[in-house]
Amino acid sequence: MPRPRPGPRARRTSTPAPPGPRRLRAVLAAALAGAAAWLAAACSACSTPSSSVDGGDLLGVFERDAGAAAADGGQPQPKARQDAGARAAGPASAAAAPQKPPAARPPSEGSCVAEQGRPGRELRKTLGRPPCRGAQVLETRDAEGSPRYACVIAPSGVETRAPLPLIVFFHADGDNPTSVDKETGLRKLGATWNLTGDPAHTGFIVLAPQGRAFKTPSQAERERGTKTYTPIAPFDVEFTGEDNVDVATVDAFVDQLLEKKLVDRRRIYALGASYGGHMAATYAMMRADRVAAFATFGSDAPPAEWACPGPPPPAMAIYRACDDMFSCESVERWLRARDAASAQTAFLRLDEAGRDEPHCALRNRCSAKKGAINHARWPKSREADLLRFFAGHVLAIGADTPTAETAAPRPATQTGAAGR
Repeated sequence: MPRPRPGPRARRTSTPAPPGPRRLRAVLAAALAGAAAWLAAACSACSTPSSSVDGGDLLGVFERDAGAAAADGGQPQPKARQDAGARAAGPASAAAAPQKPPAARPPSEGSCVAEQGRPGRELRKTLGRPPCRGAQVLETRDAEGSPRYACVIAPSGVETRAPLPLIVFFHADGDNPTSVDKETGLRKLGATWNLTGDPAHTGFIVLAPQGRAFKTPSQAERERGTKTYTPIAPFDVEFTGEDNVDVATVDAFVDQLLEKKLVDRRRIYALGASYGGHMAATYAMMRADRVAAFATFGSDAPPAEWACPGPPPPAMAIYRACDDMFSCESVERWLRARDAASAQTAFLRLDEAGRDEPHCALRNRCSAKKGAINHARWPKSREADLLRFFAGHVLAIGADTPTAETAAPRPATQTGAAGR
């Protein structure tokens, strides 16, 4: 018997047939239009990171931040950044010209700081020669009779690249010039980074003077029976007279490099950490005729006060939102004061990982331990921002024309022979 033929298969109706190309495009367009309308309505109540910033935080007074500083020159801007706190590091080996001509500041005549305080002469001990490996050690004797040293870190073939920019690095309290290698990446960057925009002058020199070991306030008070203040910083920043032996000592070391024609006199910068930042600011103001700009990490306002017409030298302040030594609020009071004086100021407020932080840390989120660790941690990941800031500033003096400062160096100390 023949088997019956099966009837036509029934079409499933539970799942619709996939749309064709035209229908699919129409569906997607409608969905995207709906999503855009929903986002537009929802974002009327959106909150950006900057909207949570305290209204009193920096008071919105700064026109220049790290991003603006980076655009000044030195290295090309990276095409993309990871996020607001990502490291803004261009290629360190690049020798491209700056994007913009650096800002040229006329040098100020003489010291621009009113004299105050008394010289710091109470030393706990005399410091010996620092163990700076792979660096030239300069030696002199200050007006107090103490031997003084500085480490000079220069790129290979410095004579053929000269004149080069000079960064005078003031170490933190409890440290010495070897912190340039222990904490920072300046040695490596100094071999390849171009602060001038001229491929023939790629690299920079680091001069790291050694501070002094002052007695702590308690030691001095016990010996004198008084409660007068004795600085614990490695450099004397309380005394701002012309015979400040630390300022004169740095002058002597800089003069040695100038006499060797290694340094571009238009591009001398001061940099310091913690109390060394106070010295960087003090030296820049007392020697505004030779320092183009300065930068600090973990430092607030130095005791020195600007006393010349016009604004003080440009500065960049890098600081942590949580810092147990110099609080975020204290640093920003200094920044507001600089803004009131029309001083060019770039700043980076960082978290513990070196990322940008929108506001100072709340007290209950900044323990003493965390603040101490943050203060001691040099922001190595943000050195690119720092160097771009320096590249954007020069002194408005001739490159080859002798000036009073090079023709007649300040006779502050007796210089000894340099050694290795």
